[in-house]
Amino acid sequence: MYSRALVSALVVFAFVGCAGMTVTTTSTGLDGKTTVRSSDPAEQARIDAKERDKEAYAKAIAEAPRRSPQDPIQVAVFETTVAEALSKALDRKQLDESLRRELSADPLLRIVPVTGLTGSAARIGASDEDRIAAAREKGISPDVWVMPHVMLEDAVGSSGGRLVSVKAFTLLSGVVSAYGTGATQSKEQGTVFQNAQVVRNAAMSIRAAVVGGLGPNLPDHEAVAALQEERRRKAADTIAEQAGILPEDDTATRMRKLMDLAKQPKQPAQSSAQE
Repeated sequence: MYSRALVSALVVFAFVGCAGMTVTTTSTGLDGKTTVRSSDPAEQARIDAKERDKEAYAKAIAEAPRRSPQDPIQVAVFETTVAEALSKALDRKQLDESLRRELSADPLLRIVPVTGLTGSAARIGASDEDRIAAAREKGISPDVWVMPHVMLEDAVGSSGGRLVSVKAFTLLSGVVSAYGTGATQSKEQGTVFQNAQVVRNAAMSIRAAVVGGLGPNLPDHEAVAALQEERRRKAADTIAEQAGILPEDDTATRMRKLMDLAKQPKQPAQSSAQE
């Protein structure tokens, strides 16, 4: 039996050999690491450069000074995703407002609502990565992401002194450092009639996860700002090099070269595989 990686390679060969088109493949290994490969050398060079930049930034973040315990933490809270079984009975807007209000009770936290996502990030079952990417495109750049999800989950309760199986109102929240320095989950449960208390308990749990769990390992804001500015400068230099911009070019010439670069076709076929 052929491995998925081999099948993916054969697909690439077929596309390039038969149609002469550029093919970009994305494969995910068993370790969860994603690798992107392109049949076009120039595109592969760009992919490799982007990956090196990502790794260098992660290393710089890991080596940066840590935040002071008194420094505020910006927390971006997504709209709660609701399981279908609760979609008609639950007022999501009210739940979101309650959760954000409870989180704001901690003086260290600066709550930023994430709303109005569109495209693939708004669909049911959208991955956390898609939602975070969409939020970044809206200019949201926090220290921590919080992604709440409400569902009914099997649990064991008691009735008349006996253990019984019940459907518990469950608020599960992913709590993720925006710098890749840590991640955890908060999970609180109760009956469907205790949903307000579940939200309060969840907020307490999330606050503890952010301040006590992720907080000590978050990088200093000034250090992050300096790293991001350097990253933007390098990105601008790379684009200028790709466009063929020279130091002596005037503004009109620079703009023309940038427009020419933007017009270059980039529509590679794509396939994906899991190794």
